[in-house]
Amino acid sequence: MQLVSIIGAHDSLRFAEIEEHLPTASTSTISKRLDEFEEAGLVSRTQYDEIPPRVEYALTADGDEVRTRLEPLLEWATENR
Repeated sequence: MQLVSIIGAHDSLRFAEIEEHLPTASTSTISKRLDEFEEAGLVSRTQYDEIPPRVEYALTADGDEVRTRLEPLLEWATENR
């Protein structure tokens, strides 16, 4: 849920920027979740042909809809910790 919310709060993010928002999550976990969300059609991955290579992640329309529906739940969870 956090990953969708973090990406949705920005137009797009690079992997290192996502990691900064999730300091307690391992690199492999974040990578695995991004792959799963991409396969599910929630996240798009854009790779640019640059040196050094640049990859950015953004929410798809379906991902944005999921984020919109998750926001009230995340707000509630934050208030009731």
